[in-house]
Amino acid sequence: MPRKKTTDDTDPKTARTPRGVRFIIGLLVVLAIGGTVGVKYLRSTQGAVFLVDRGFASATPRVERAMGAALKRGLEEHDLRRRLRVAPVQPNSARPQEWNVVCDDATDLLRVNVSLTREVEAAGGVVRESEQFDRGRTLVFSVGTRTRDTHTLTLRRAEPNVAVPDVPVERRPRVAIVIDDFGYAKGGIAREVLDLDLPLTIAILPELRHSADVLRIAKATGRCVLLHLPMQSARPHRADTETITPAMGDEEIETLVRRYLTGLPGVDGVNNHMGSLATGDERVMRAVVGAITKESGTSLFFLDSLTSPKSVAYTTAVAAGLRAASNTLFLDDATDRRDDVVARLHDLVEAARTHGQAIGIGHPHPWTYEALRDNLDYLETAGIDLVTVCELVGDTQPDTSR
Repeated sequence: MPRKKTTDDTDPKTARTPRGVRFIIGLLVVLAIGGTVGVKYLRSTQGAVFLVDRGFASATPRVERAMGAALKRGLEEHDLRRRLRVAPVQPNSARPQEWNVVCDDATDLLRVNVSLTREVEAAGGVVRESEQFDRGRTLVFSVGTRTRDTHTLTLRRAEPNVAVPDVPVERRPRVAIVIDDFGYAKGGIAREVLDLDLPLTIAILPELRHSADVLRIAKATGRCVLLHLPMQSARPHRADTETITPAMGDEEIETLVRRYLTGLPGVDGVNNHMGSLATGDERVMRAVVGAITKESGTSLFFLDSLTSPKSVAYTTAVAAGLRAASNTLFLDDATDRRDDVVARLHDLVEAARTHGQAIGIGHPHPWTYEALRDNLDYLETAGIDLVTVCELVGDTQPDTSR
C-alpha cells in the first residue's frame, strides 16, 4: 500500500534549508531595514544632536546651523530678525555663538520665548536656559544639545521713549565674495560651496571637464557667473587651459577670449585667473577688453583680480566703456587654515565699512568653505549688505578718476 504524502514531503531544496539559516537571513533583512532607518536618523538634526552628546564633534556644525535657523524663525514671527546682531565666531572657541537683539519697549518677551522654544524643540534641539532679568526687560535664551550650548541669544527691551536704531538699507556698506577656479569638479567641496546660502559670485575656468556642468548649476540657482580668464603669471605656473600671454598678437588674444566666452554662454562678466604678468601689459589688456566688447558689447563687466599692483586691467576696462571693479583682498591666499580665512572675512567687512564696498576672492578649498559656512550668521548681521559682483557693478558707471 503506497505511503500517503505528508505536509513534510515538500520541495527537497526547501527542505534542506536549515531553520538556523532562515533565521539568519531574516535577521539580516531586519538589520538592513534598521540600518537604513538608523542612517536616516543620524542624518537628521535629532541624529546630529545625539552624536554631539556622545562626543562626536564633527556633527556640531550641523546642530549649529539647525539651531540658528530655528532661532531666526522664532524671531521672524515677531519681526525681530532684522534687528539680530551676531558676534564674530572666534577661532577654535568652544563657547556658544553670541546673538543679540534690541527690542521695542512694547515687545512681549514671554511670547517671544514661547516662539523660540517651539521652533528649537521642533528642530530637535534643547532649550538649556530661558531666564528673564532686569524686571522682565532682558531675556537670556540658550539652546543646543543636552551637553553643549550652541547659541546664547540675549534680547533686551529698550527703555521707554528710546527709539531702536535700524541701519538704513541705502547707507549700508556692501560686500561681494567671489569664488574662483570652478570647473575641475561638480561634486564634493565644489558643490558644497555652490550650495552655501550666500550670494556668491562664481568664476569658472574655461574648457575644463566640468566647466559646463558648473555653469548650468550656477545659472539654475541664480548665481552671478564669471569667465575666469587664464592669463600669464610672472612666475612659472602649469596651466590646464590655454593662457593669454604677452607673446600673443592681438588677433590671437581676441580669438582665444571669444572662444572662451562662446564656450561659457550666459556669463555675466570676466575676471583674470593668475595674470600678474599679462594684466600689467596695456596692449594685452586692450586686446582682451576689445574681444569682450566685440563679443557682447558693454553688457559684460571686468573684475580685476589684482594679482599684481602693476595691473592695468581695471583702468583699461573703464577706458573702453566697460563697467569694472577691483579685488580688495584674497581670502585664502597662501594659507590652508580656516582661522586665517575667518580673520580675513572680518578684514573684508571692515574694509567695506571704511570704503563703502569691498570684494573678496576665495577658492573652493575645504578651509574656505568651512570659514564661510561657520560665519553665515555673522555676515548676515554684520551691518553690511552681501551682494554679488553683478549687483555691485550693476548700478554704477565706470569710475574714470582711477
